[in-house]
Amino acid sequence: RFKELIAAESHLNMAIDLAVVIQVITALSVVSHPTLDGPPCRKSPELRALNEVSLSGPSSQMLVAFGGKGWKWEEKHTKRGKGKHYAKSVIMLGDMWSFNISSRRWHELDDGNGPSGRWKMAFAGVDNNSNMVMDGGCTETSVSFSQDDLWVFTPSFHPAGGKWRKIETSNTPVARRGHVMVANTTHLIMFGGKTRNKLARRAWELIVAKDPFLKYTPGDKCLVDTWAISKAEVLEAAHHQLGDETGKQLRRGKGKGKRKGEMNLKGAAPRWTQGRSFPAGCRWGATGSFMTDSKGNDFLAMFGGRYLEDLDKEHQANASYHYYNDLWLYDLVTEKWFQAPATGAKPPARDHHGAATLNGTLFIYGGRRSEKRETSSVLADIWSYDIDQGAWMAHTPIGEAPAARFMPGVGSIKIDGEFHLAVFAGETLPGSTKRTTLNDLWVFNPANSSWSELFASTCSEPVYAITGAAHAIDGHGFRFMVVVCLTVTLLLAGAIHARSQGTSLQAHGREVAVEDSGDSKHVYSMM
Repeated sequence: RFKELIAAESHLNMAIDLAVVIQVITALSVVSHPTLDGPPCRKSPELRALNEVSLSGPSSQMLVAFGGKGWKWEEKHTKRGKGKHYAKSVIMLGDMWSFNISSRRWHELDDGNGPSGRWKMAFAGVDNNSNMVMDGGCTETSVSFSQDDLWVFTPSFHPAGGKWRKIETSNTPVARRGHVMVANTTHLIMFGGKTRNKLARRAWELIVAKDPFLKYTPGDKCLVDTWAISKAEVLEAAHHQLGDETGKQLRRGKGKGKRKGEMNLKGAAPRWTQGRSFPAGCRWGATGSFMTDSKGNDFLAMFGGRYLEDLDKEHQANASYHYYNDLWLYDLVTEKWFQAPATGAKPPARDHHGAATLNGTLFIYGGRRSEKRETSSVLADIWSYDIDQGAWMAHTPIGEAPAARFMPGVGSIKIDGEFHLAVFAGETLPGSTKRTTLNDLWVFNPANSSWSELFASTCSEPVYAITGAAHAIDGHGFRFMVVVCLTVTLLLAGAIHARSQGTSLQAHGREVAVEDSGDSKHVYSMM
């Protein structure tokens, strides 16, 4: 009887061990495509705090990130085709993510109708950041894939997090990337950027016709043109497509009332108009921010950027790039450019930095000051410009700070009643898109000069750490793992069975050993 109990216990342990191994094997056999905890790693994303508008209650803030150039894990086959592994593949991202400040978690937003993946696009927040407008950008690494499309994103409490709408326009400027865009009360204003040679010639023909004193260098892909389009018409077109209650109110003339420049669309596409071109030579990689002085004057504030001298070959360590550290203001009423006054120290020259306006003050962060792929080529400094004082101020952070980077997403966000500078992703040097792009999120509080990390980068995690299992468990690797698991199971089961046959069993306060001897059984008391 005791022997039967021991055998039963042994079989039960074997069944439990076998079930565990089967679960492990099953898990390994369904290893999914590796995914990161948070957005894919990237550079040149857009980061902006939007306000979700609810007709039944107050609005709430949503910090969103869109697009950029990054990488993903992609399944690759071995040379013989009998096995697989995962490798990093560079892609243009068209995803949008929302970050929850309280839980410090990212959530992907997807309405299924957004723009194609791209980088170096221009964005502007409109109507107290209740809508976000995007123009152009590049869908591949080469400038030849620059776009001229215009999109509007409206955040909402819908599970998808909002809706994208493509806006058809007339008199559309040439496709471009690396340009800037801001919005005032009546218009969206776009400036500069870079495009392919053929389109650059077309753009310069329009510029010279309007301003014959500006000279075009054949072969130059850099742009200096300035354009404007009615904000009301763009939003009306977006809401017309959206078909929501906000759009209905706008078309009925309700809600906030008639605004300057607002008109009924009546089927006509919003039209771009050309303004005054930039007078101080073209550049790209600059930032554009909206600023208002104490007198109520509105400006597009353009800082930094770079230009390739003498049409030298691009992206070479010895290329003759010229980097800028001047700040230019474009008066949105008089349509005049002028260099902003600056007393005292100024930021070092740079391009591909980030900028945002906090409480009327312009802040810039990071960027790149050399084409050399060295640590010293990237920056991590913070500067602010007071438009009324006409002076720059350097901010020295206290405590931990993010790594130096270029092409970060930078925006402003209000946390606990105070405005913060938010920095997301970017690329460090030395490195590359695959090796040193980031997905971390930091905020800087100017009130106490401190950084806070809200989301740590997961870009350096190996694929087996991301999936929880080795990434090559398939093909021969998976069959080998199955054999190993089954072998271990049988060995464990045999050991448990053998041990149970000779193991003592406690019963009623005494130990009993059972031994077989021929056809008879001898039971010996061990008291």
